[in-house]
Amino acid sequence: MSMQHKAAQGSAAVPEVSLKFGNMSPVRKLAHICKVCVFFLTLGFAYPNILGD
Repeated sequence: MSMQHKAAQGSAAVPEVSLKFGNMSPVRKLAHICKVCVFFLTLGFAYPNILGD
């Protein structure tokens, strides 16, 4: 099923495509690594959905 079919029917919203780590810019990679560190330090209370990225 294509990404467009996953959006709600009749909706003008574009489905959000997750960006793979290998395709991120160096600044976004650093930000993601920092978020993962905060996630582990707070035992998952901060950024609880970070592992879904």
